[in-house]
Amino acid sequence: MKKLFIVISFCFTASLPVYSPAQTIHVQQVLQQLVDNYPSLQAAHLQVQRAQQENSRVESQLGWQLSSQAGFSHDTSLFGTPTDRFDVGGGLNRQLASGASLGINASIVREDADTAFSPSMANPATSTTLDVKYRQPLQQGSDNPAHTAAIQNAAATESIAHADRQALYDQLASQLIEVYLGAVNTQVRLRNIENTIQRNKRLKKYINQRYSLGVSEDKDVLQVQAQLSSAEAEKQGLDTLWHKQKISLNRLMGRMWNAEFMPVLPEIAKADHAFQKLLQEIKSVNANVKRIQARLQLADSAIQLRRDARQDKLDLVLYAGNKSLSGDTATGSLNDSELVGGVRLEFSRGLDKSGFDAALKQAQLDRGMALEDQRQVLQDLEYSLASLLAEIETSQLAVKAYKKSVSAEQKKLAEAEKRYSAGRAETDQLLQFEAQLSASELALAFQQIELARRHLNLAVLTGDIWKNIHKPDDPVLDTIKMGQGE
Repeated sequence: MKKLFIVISFCFTASLPVYSPAQTIHVQQVLQQLVDNYPSLQAAHLQVQRAQQENSRVESQLGWQLSSQAGFSHDTSLFGTPTDRFDVGGGLNRQLASGASLGINASIVREDADTAFSPSMANPATSTTLDVKYRQPLQQGSDNPAHTAAIQNAAATESIAHADRQALYDQLASQLIEVYLGAVNTQVRLRNIENTIQRNKRLKKYINQRYSLGVSEDKDVLQVQAQLSSAEAEKQGLDTLWHKQKISLNRLMGRMWNAEFMPVLPEIAKADHAFQKLLQEIKSVNANVKRIQARLQLADSAIQLRRDARQDKLDLVLYAGNKSLSGDTATGSLNDSELVGGVRLEFSRGLDKSGFDAALKQAQLDRGMALEDQRQVLQDLEYSLASLLAEIETSQLAVKAYKKSVSAEQKKLAEAEKRYSAGRAETDQLLQFEAQLSASELALAFQQIELARRHLNLAVLTGDIWKNIHKPDDPVLDTIKMGQGE
């Protein structure tokens, strides 16, 4: 379905001035003030910043880890001889992005026995060890899927935080639209009732002149006075409603409760868009779509981890180093040093795979549920857009029809006033025509407000309402590119 529709054209400055009494204020100006002052939005921004730290935490897991130990003991040796032993050691270990691990370790041990077991043995003796060890997983843990999944999960978590914040933005924007247009509605009704009051006052003055001449009757004076009193009472009620709405909007903007301003109906400018193009724009910014994309990312990471955990463990271990022993013997001194090294394979296998199979199936089911939710969300967005465009088209036709109605009522009232001044029309008919014109003008204004509401709701869906809004700065997260599913 392809349609031509009208989009809202917003004109405002991001840096808002201090408003003078009754200065007009546009809906996006209110929206900017809301973003700058609403506490929940600030909390959502902090949540995004918190999620951004997860990536740094994961990357730090590949850094060097320092370990050390030292100790002293008095015990018996293998041969039952009391021995004092002092040892100190340390190491540097690091997990590599490939899944391999590298370690460098060194130690010094000094043993002092009460009696040497053999004259050729050094006592006290000092032994040192320095070695480098490299472990490469060949099956389970190969390519370090745990680290890869942690990076992907961190990105997905950040994406969810962004989506949650955007959902809050959109929710508050929708609520603000209702409050703002409610205030516009009240102002429209106030202007309409004020016009009614002015017309009734003119009619009352005219009838009073005719009454003084004996042309008009008492019932004519009473009728116009009753209608005027009713209009003035209605205006008092609308004034009270406007004060409440003004306080609510000032609270949202973080301004003084009694600050004066005047809401205005958003201007509308024509633009051409096709249904499919609009739908793609909505999909690219919709918070629910982004949440599901992140869920798919998490599910894919979980599936990879579960598959890796199900594999047998087979590691290749290489090590090389130097060992030395020095000390005094009964016949002299000892100072031996030897290069050492080796290679070995380590293998282990779990005989019961049912737990791994169940975990893998759960991850696959999580992905399947995310795809079903994605299909539902995309379908809902498509129907919502189609419904909104149809409502916009209907509202446009209604506005045109009511404009014609207002024009006809104006002509009818003008003609009745001429006949009334010539004594060829009754007061009842003149009052009736005046009320019909007022009702027609009000109905037109209501249709224009409804049309603006639907355009603003469309702007929320497409994200256009945020294009000129300054939000708290934060790093732009790369979009997670996932398939849309079947």
